Amino acid sequence: MGKDKKTKPSKHIKCDVQFDNNPQGVFYAGDTVNGTVEIQLDKQKKFRGIALRINGFAATSWNAKVAAGDAKTPKKNKKTHFNGREDYFGSITYFVGSDVGNPLEVVPGVYRYPFTCDIPPNAPSSKEGKYGHIRYVVKLSLERPWKYDHVFQVPFIVKSHADLNLAPDRMLKPARAEVIQSFYFGLTDPLIVTATTPRTGYAPGEVIEVSIHVNNQSSVDVRDIAIKFQRIDTFLSQVPVVQQHQEYTVMEDRTIGRVAGRNDAAFEENILIGSTVPSDDERCKIILTRYEVQLMVRPVRSRKKLLLTLPIVVGTVGLPSTLYPMQMLAKERAALGMGEVTAGPSTLPLVTPESPPPYPDDAQPSTSRPFVFDNLPIASAPTTTDDVKEHEFEKGSEPYTPRDFDEND
Repeated sequence: MGKDKKTKPSKHIKCDVQFDNNPQGVFYAGDTVNGTVEIQLDKQKKFRGIALRINGFAATSWNAKVAAGDAKTPKKNKKTHFNGREDYFGSITYFVGSDVGNPLEVVPGVYRYPFTCDIPPNAPSSKEGKYGHIRYVVKLSLERPWKYDHVFQVPFIVKSHADLNLAPDRMLKPARAEVIQSFYFGLTDPLIVTATTPRTGYAPGEVIEVSIHVNNQSSVDVRDIAIKFQRIDTFLSQVPVVQQHQEYTVMEDRTIGRVAGRNDAAFEENILIGSTVPSDDERCKIILTRYEVQLMVRPVRSRKKLLLTLPIVVGTVGLPSTLYPMQMLAKERAALGMGEVTAGPSTLPLVTPESPPPYPDDAQPSTSRPFVFDNLPIASAPTTTDDVKEHEFEKGSEPYTPRDFDEND
């Protein structure tokens, strides 16, 4: 419990908010929130009203310097506050008095008031970020005449539904990215790196199988390849103008070692998806969430860093295991520490023994909407280089053998 702005705590008032049969205060979109407010007064108090407010909203906020726009001082910047807000539902109930009534004397004692509220089926998941948040709050206000109010509030968590089965064809579509790079002003043969995933849609507890092929026809070694599975939250302002900030949350990262020049190599990385919020670019208009697998290729003796991006959609209800190959099931079960998979229909559990994901596939009716891919980033298009003649320093060169380099090479 906390106190809001322009409020004042009181040592003579205690407040507690309890949710019925839900001590953790975790709900799904479309649920009904039931609970009880308990107020304990140690001495007689005068209130204009005792009100309970329940609301869900998204808010973004940050400060930035912008040009003042004055012709006399064109170089002067001023600090500007950017913000946005989106409300999903709200209710207010007065247990005692009203917002315009006369003050009432409330004698010492313990007072209990039940409350209820319906969460909209399209409410977005709770989120906290550097530039904004999506919150759901139960707030009790003891409103006093001519004085600061006593305010107590308790947050609760909402989780949205995102069923990948609403768009199985799109979720089963493979993701692919490729980059082609030559060195020394295009005089070397190309370095070609290709990354793929067998499908686009996943749920917590499943494994992203990333296949990487490095066809290094150049004489330049690849120092390493860094792989990141990350969530990107985009925060949008509405006032004074529309601007955006992005926050990156790395959920898994690893590094592949050196690949020598004039060599061909293939790698496979299995990334287990843990507990997280689903992808969302519809339910909330000012905080958007997407996922991607990013690969950064760092050649030796070159400042160029090659980036490949594979867009990933994370839902709460995964695709049936019968829709994707048995080899994929075997890899997922191995990553989860389970036994080998046998032929025939099987069900892959979407939870890990250590930390169950927060979005189980329960028996509740789905309230999801199909995913919209218009805003998803497109995988990096192949970049080609012009055909060049063999340079003289590459003619008749000996077969390349790996060697050690200094870290500063």
